[in-house]
Amino acid sequence: MKCSVLLPVYDGGRTLRAAIESILRQDEPEFEVIAIDDRSSDDSANIIREYVQEDPRIRGVFHPRNIGLANTLNEGLKEARTDLVVRMDQDDEALPHRIRTQVRYMRSHAETVVAGSYVYHMGSTPQYDRLVRLPTEHEAIVQALPAGNCIYHPSVIMRRKEILNLGGYRSGFKNAEDYDLWMRVGSTYRLANIPVPLLRYRFSTSGMTLSKKWQQMFYVQMAIVAFRNPSLSGEELTKCAELAVAKIDKEQFLEGVARGTIEELSRLHLWGDALKVLFLFSKQLAIRRSVNIALKSARSAFAQYRNAG
Repeated sequence: MKCSVLLPVYDGGRTLRAAIESILRQDEPEFEVIAIDDRSSDDSANIIREYVQEDPRIRGVFHPRNIGLANTLNEGLKEARTDLVVRMDQDDEALPHRIRTQVRYMRSHAETVVAGSYVYHMGSTPQYDRLVRLPTEHEAIVQALPAGNCIYHPSVIMRRKEILNLGGYRSGFKNAEDYDLWMRVGSTYRLANIPVPLLRYRFSTSGMTLSKKWQQMFYVQMAIVAFRNPSLSGEELTKCAELAVAKIDKEQFLEGVARGTIEELSRLHLWGDALKVLFLFSKQLAIRRSVNIALKSARSAFAQYRNAG
């Protein structure tokens, strides 16, 4: 067995089969899958049970109560039977050569503890997928991280022992658990992004609201503060993060999120999702501003599409 694939699941029934099938179609067959259902309210647990019966490489773990993503990931790391752990999300699709490529990379780069990759943002069909290139070398990644997360969480392979030695994922950094972890890893070990696309990343709009995006910004700032000042207590960390968030123009930030989301969905030819996001955001931003954002986003997306063609 060459690696463990860690797949946390919560209400992922709509896309879970495609995610699991993409792992089972890998051209490197020697792996295990640890699929952990965190007390889903849909049929996710039953889907996992079906695959457990069909393929002995799949292990299912079923929580009696919801414990959250960070705790679920730490549980999976402890359950893994190999030192190399590949992350996978319930709504993404791994390309067939992903595991082989990442295992080979880690074996030839002993100093690297976390390695992501380029990804495709998943379009309405594969022909509309958009390639996302990221910094590849440790120094460039560490330099870029304080300005934004440049490692896609479901694209990574990591070394189990070193991650656990750092304390694993921290549940206090809600929706930014991975960002916090990358910065801690980068301070002690080496990070990388393999410069080939290995994952189709679903640009999900499920449950998206501007209030959640603003809440996530707090935890992002908290991760940045923790990275720059690791000796701060929990209370000090919270206060510093609050001060950092207070300096951000909330209205400008939310308009940027709305515009960027609509533009990306348009580029991916996910027109229905783009309209859905516009409808959701129009309830939270002034209607006129929302319409202007949509028009500007549509024009920008069309121009980029025309230039690409």
